[in-house]
Amino acid sequence: MKLNDSSLRTELDLAENAARAAAKILRRDFLSDAIVTKSEGKDLKTRADMTAEKIILDILSASPHPTVSEEAEVAPELPAKGPCWIVDPLDGTMNFARGFPVSCVSIALWIDAAPALGVIFDLNSDRLYRGVVGQGAEVDGDPLRVSSVAEAGQAVLATGFPSGRSYDREDLKEFISKVRRFKKIRMIGSAAMSLAYVAQGTWEAYHEENIFLWDVAAGLALVEAAGGKVVCSELSSEGTFNVTASNGQVSL
Repeated sequence: MKLNDSSLRTELDLAENAARAAAKILRRDFLSDAIVTKSEGKDLKTRADMTAEKIILDILSASPHPTVSEEAEVAPELPAKGPCWIVDPLDGTMNFARGFPVSCVSIALWIDAAPALGVIFDLNSDRLYRGVVGQGAEVDGDPLRVSSVAEAGQAVLATGFPSGRSYDREDLKEFISKVRRFKKIRMIGSAAMSLAYVAQGTWEAYHEENIFLWDVAAGLALVEAAGGKVVCSELSSEGTFNVTASNGQVSL
């Protein structure tokens, strides 16, 4: 299924409405207590996530496309053809629950298993990022553009250790060998916000391994819409993959 520019803009507006509605409730009702419902291993679930998800899915139901969402707690089945919504109602849940000011609502539309548009609402700065691949990206109406830094030795790399990541010694050694060339490394606990910073040129690159699709779907769309480059491995049966997004000038 193909969507023309007008249709994509309509879907972008719908995603923005959903993100703003969820953000309003998250900021109003859960800033003082996210209400933890489950904490196992390196993962955390809260009532804040579930409430935001319901709001988002209710609004997106006006669209005919299928939806993949983190709180469904099943591996995503991303269709190879056609549009699909990908929702992370609260990215950076641990940050949000602990009062660390880096978290967001993340909503993407992918078409034919590739990023098409993304919306990220920064819950702490009250800013909204949005973009359509091939049409550009913006934050609160101001255009976004990736950085022009071309040398890894002068570049900032955002990364993290997602809940699905391998901590085997050899895997960690390989990871360190990839990232050590960069001038600085940043880990902020939100993949979506990390990608938003790449899209706006604050940082040059982002890389994570075994990251879940919903954590990065909107951010990858933003980076591409802002003129950057995205490289992903094949999605695993668990819904994770390795992702690198950059300004197109630096590489791992």
